[in-house]
Amino acid sequence: MKRISESMNRLIQKAEKKQHNNLLKLLEEFVRESAALNGVVTFDNDQFQSPLPVEHVNSWSLPIISLTCIAVVIPDIRQARVDNLFKSVGEGLLYTHLVEETLNRESVYVNIRRATVTLWHEVEENCKWLETTLERSAYEGKNSRTPKDIIKLFAHSAEKILNEFNRSTDGERVEKENLPRKVIVANSIYRIAKTILHTYESNDLDIVEDELFTRLSGMIADIIVACLTNIPRATAMRCHESAIEKREASVAAAVDLLGRTTKIIEKLERHVPNMDQDKMAYIDQWRIHLRQP
Repeated sequence: MKRISESMNRLIQKAEKKQHNNLLKLLEEFVRESAALNGVVTFDNDQFQSPLPVEHVNSWSLPIISLTCIAVVIPDIRQARVDNLFKSVGEGLLYTHLVEETLNRESVYVNIRRATVTLWHEVEENCKWLETTLERSAYEGKNSRTPKDIIKLFAHSAEKILNEFNRSTDGERVEKENLPRKVIVANSIYRIAKTILHTYESNDLDIVEDELFTRLSGMIADIIVACLTNIPRATAMRCHESAIEKREASVAAAVDLLGRTTKIIEKLERHVPNMDQDKMAYIDQWRIHLRQP
């Protein structure tokens, strides 16, 4: 047992050297000791009903990616800030995907996760949200657009996809766990874009580029933080793989994960709410909890 413990400690120390610095910087910038993680609630206003006649279900990763796609094309933001946010999100998604794989196993979440993984691959490899380019040059120069124009563009593109899907089903009910990937992705960004527009318009505020980028980055950080409070539980479950042949690999992966997230978890302890452990695994349950007075 002593040799096993020493081996585990060496693995943890080795993994600690791989801390994801971009993600840590994002969390340090936006998540304060007194933070209430309001971004978990404010990214999506439930008052907005999408054209999709199906109950909307949120995952951890999908709103993070949707918010990122909007943020990275906001004009007049220094490229270094955009790059740092993009890297932070890439690092954060490693953990949110793990939590979803381990703790969100119902069929509807499996379907969303598949859509999300494909979407992020397209964002990274092709610099596109579905058919909408995320190349910053497409929104600058002679093609210059205001932040409001860009948000409306995403909302319009998403609404078009949702309306086409509704026409194709001819009113026939489709269960949410069977929704096509494109529809899941479009529904997320439609609701988020509409929420952003409503936030500014209802308060009679101008959309200022830097303020919007900061606002969206803060929402992303809040969602990642809330999700990462599930890492210890997800790690423990990985260590209890039922198949003997998988156990050694699972333990090594779990130890590596614990090492990588040591500093992050230390920062998160003060943000763990008084929630049922099973409910903590789901972002929509967090949203219900955080709305309570």
